[in-house]
Amino acid sequence: SKNGVAASPGASAYCTAKAAEIHLARCMALEGAPMGIRVNVVNPDAVLRGSKIWKGEWSEQRAASNKIAVSELEEHYRKRSLLQRSVFPEDIAEGVYFFASDLSAKSTGNFLNVDAGNAVSFTR
Repeated sequence: SKNGVAASPGASAYCTAKAAEIHLARCMALEGAPMGIRVNVVNPDAVLRGSKIWKGEWSEQRAASNKIAVSELEEHYRKRSLLQRSVFPEDIAEGVYFFASDLSAKSTGNFLNVDAGNAVSFTR
């Protein structure tokens, strides 16, 4: 998640868990490399369609945090992105396929943002 590299108000536990996943992957890349094991991360943001995270309280909390109605969340996240596009589950699947395939045979310890552009999650 974008929250692994960018904090969000009202989502401390979520952000902390995502940051830990990214750091764990980097450690695993270091440890696995001598055995030819590659470890990379796909880092999505604002995948609303098909995601169970938006069921229940999370959508209400995010709407309240952004001072909008729940029905406005998808448009809010689309407009927030630099490319003004929605991110769908199949977009994430393409990133996973890239890292799982030989297309990235020489990549380890990386993460790929699939978020339609979110400046706060740019790598440094």
